Amino acid sequence: MDTRPYEDFELMGVAGVTDVLTLAHDPMRMSTADVLLDHFHKLAHEEVRRGAENGVSVHVGLGVHPRSINAQVDETLRALPEYLSHPDVVAIGEIGLERCTDVEERVFRAQLEIDYYPKVIHTPRRGKRDALERIVAIVDDVGAKDVVIDHIDPSTVDIALEAGTYVGITVQPGKASVQDAVDLIKEYPEAKFVVNSDISAQRSDCLSVARVLHALSVEGYADRGQKACVQNGLDLFLR
Repeated sequence: MDTRPYEDFELMGVAGVTDVLTLAHDPMRMSTADVLLDHFHKLAHEEVRRGAENGVSVHVGLGVHPRSINAQVDETLRALPEYLSHPDVVAIGEIGLERCTDVEERVFRAQLEIDYYPKVIHTPRRGKRDALERIVAIVDDVGAKDVVIDHIDPSTVDIALEAGTYVGITVQPGKASVQDAVDLIKEYPEAKFVVNSDISAQRSDCLSVARVLHALSVEGYADRGQKACVQNGLDLFLR
């Protein structure tokens, strides 16, 4: 949410969105530990305030995104637990792999091993299947529970479903479309889907989750839409 205009909060409020989860990412060159920690602070304070002013409850996930790893990453990891204690922080994320380097895997494992918090796991646009297979193997090895593997699309849903985790469908240009999400939710009724917009500084739609819910309702799948677009996220992050 830190890359979006104030008006996006207003649009979500008008559309009936009551709760959102905003995650740590790479909004700029995260060159030092201080830059990344300032990013954590902004999410947990400024974005929560901007949402509240529009009737939207903003919940926060903090973590070291693989594209945010720098030479001071260990300092950031040591400081992370203190930031996780903020009352609006409900998750660790985004974490995961981008290029599947040794340092990415080490940082990913370190954050998976933090107890008590659900994890939001990033999968890259390029080489997604190979990275996803590696991510699933690491999650299994660590024994991490309450995770959502995100940015899944029709070409990778088979691996994510086999892993048995929550499955994030990112409805955003270049990822999944509204129709992709609708088709997946209709095809796999037992899957634990979590539809999300992943809005960022790139082309995004802050109402994409609402659009999926609406499309499913129009097609007679309102119950599945409520589960994938609302309830699964509440169960994972706010129970």
